[in-house]
Amino acid sequence: MNPIYPILSSLLDPAARLNIIECGAHDGSDSYSLRRTFPHASIFSFEPDPRNIAKIRERGIDRIVDLNAAAVGDRDGTAPFHLSSANMAKDCPAWIRSPEWSGSSSLKQPVEHLERHPWCEFNQTLDVPILKLDTFQTTKGIANLDLIWADVQGAEDLLIAGAQKALATTSYFYTEYGETQEYAGQLGLAQIMTRLPGIWEVVRQFPYDVLLRNVSKLGKANATETRLMAA
Repeated sequence: MNPIYPILSSLLDPAARLNIIECGAHDGSDSYSLRRTFPHASIFSFEPDPRNIAKIRERGIDRIVDLNAAAVGDRDGTAPFHLSSANMAKDCPAWIRSPEWSGSSSLKQPVEHLERHPWCEFNQTLDVPILKLDTFQTTKGIANLDLIWADVQGAEDLLIAGAQKALATTSYFYTEYGETQEYAGQLGLAQIMTRLPGIWEVVRQFPYDVLLRNVSKLGKANATETRLMAA
């Protein structure tokens, strides 16, 4: 189990009616885990890859979250989406069992990803709906967000640019980051921190993911948060 879940459940009340946005649902595995962790939350999941959307619906995940068949970004409209796949003739990891690998698709053009994972190819581009989280929050009439969960494969800059108002109302932001250019324009952690509205601090950092708290909204860290930061 991803170690972020017990951390989140220690910071956010599992019994509360939280507002959670998941950006990049992939096959719905984390959507399901978020629902199990926060059974009373309103969970809004975004996923633009039609292959993943089909998997989510086949698994019935769309019945436990509010599924939005779109990417999140810096504008409203459509955008080209780079679809990933696996070349099984190359040295694939053992956990890749099908050429239909849809876990690396992105709004961003792959760069170093092609060198680090030569088995992963991007041979098709598809125009998909794209939406700013600011627009989504306003349309839904959501005053405050408890968590934004972002797995957008290098498009963190686009998400943040289109979510300045939404992020200002968000308590916690869990996101990937990259200190190398896996995708064109991918942001490192320090760059992400400078683009967030207000003051944020690191609760827990992992090799490729980080959990951030909104100091401007939440104020001084409590005892649980302080312990997690020191761990």
